[in-house]
Amino acid sequence: MTGIRPLDQKDIDILGALDKSGGKTSTEELSQTTNIPARTVRYRLQKMRDAQVLNPARAFTHERKMGLGETLLVIHTTPGSDPILEKMFEEIGSIYFWSSTYGRYNGFIIYVLYSLTTPSVPRRLAETFQREGLISDFYSFDVTDYEHKNGDFTYLDPKLGWQYDWKEWHKKIEKNLKSKTKRINTKCEENPSILEFDTNDYGLLRSFFDDAMVPQKDLAKQFALSETQVTKKIRRLENAGVIKGYGSSFKAGDVMVEFNLFLEIEEPVARIMNNFYTHPYLGSVIMESRTRWGIRMGLPACDINGFLQGLDMMKPYLKSCVFQVVHQFTRGEKTHPYDLFNKDTHKWETPLSNYLKIISDILAELR
Repeated sequence: MTGIRPLDQKDIDILGALDKSGGKTSTEELSQTTNIPARTVRYRLQKMRDAQVLNPARAFTHERKMGLGETLLVIHTTPGSDPILEKMFEEIGSIYFWSSTYGRYNGFIIYVLYSLTTPSVPRRLAETFQREGLISDFYSFDVTDYEHKNGDFTYLDPKLGWQYDWKEWHKKIEKNLKSKTKRINTKCEENPSILEFDTNDYGLLRSFFDDAMVPQKDLAKQFALSETQVTKKIRRLENAGVIKGYGSSFKAGDVMVEFNLFLEIEEPVARIMNNFYTHPYLGSVIMESRTRWGIRMGLPACDINGFLQGLDMMKPYLKSCVFQVVHQFTRGEKTHPYDLFNKDTHKWETPLSNYLKIISDILAELR
């Protein structure tokens, strides 16, 4: 492994247990799972955090269940437009995250938030970029739901990194393509229900968005609630799927090639989608509809070929396939995603007219 603190098998076992059970799992629970003394688990977790092998835990939140949607726009930029677009991204409150990308579209993948009452915001932004000559084409993927895919850490060697024979995956694909099952191995919902929430629910989620490890006693003090009330509210948000779980990202190998894969699939969908749950690597599955899916993950460069060979096997059953390598991730610094919520009106506000004015003002400065 290069560029990170060397790991041993105990570290790998702890990381595997943490990935499976969630980033907020106690050291005592990790100790029971791994048969490693709790004191040793605590020490090793801290050493991995200090070495930036293990990142702080974060909450997997699903804001769509609260009325805030998210669309991924993959845009093909025109020569010289990148710095202009990034200036716009910084100013448009609805855009909170973006990354450079190469593939069918060379430019950016931008994450656009919008109130479910104004679903046209992402497309209107893309169409405006295109009309102004900043982009030549774009691809839109609306995220209705998503889930974390756990890794199988028995394939992670502490010295050699991930060790997987992709021929095993190809055999599973061959078997799945012949399967008659219609059941997709996912917990994603195509039409998530909307949850009623109050200002304290909003505040708790915002806190968890920034720091999933904030103590409940601190939350109770911040929102003038008892710890019991905080516990009940968090449990309600978890049971409703607004908080989908917790996790910690980590660097447990050589530099990974990060990519997004967007698929439109012919029925039966299960024979394709179930394949992405059968390899040992971590990632996430995103859903727009029953026939439109996305995969976000990273692989060591030496494993990309084996993955793509598997994709070749599935290609005859795909209506479309967009493969995008991503790098240089940027999060907007001027606004917080939860700033889109107006506490006075109790609504998410994504004013398209304001965003279009930002675009026109920036372009006017350049003329």
